Amino acid sequence: MFTETSNFSVKAAAQRLGVSVSKLYQLAASRKISHYRIGGKILFSEADVDAYLASCRVGAIVPVTTAPRVQLKLKHLKLA
Repeated sequence: MFTETSNFSVKAAAQRLGVSVSKLYQLAASRKISHYRIGGKILFSEADVDAYLASCRVGAIVPVTTAPRVQLKLKHLKLA
């Protein structure tokens, strides 16, 4: 539910996301971040700001370790 304590102005949401106000307007206009447009005012719910931030997360690359090579001793086979 949208309540007074769980929404942000454009300026507050931009600060929380670490982007400029103009960048946040671009994200809202392109509908990359959910928002409420009430009259001429744009508001962002805390949940939507957090969801957008989570969607921008880039996971770490975990290096794949290879198993040590095992040398087979095939002395009993004759290769011709």
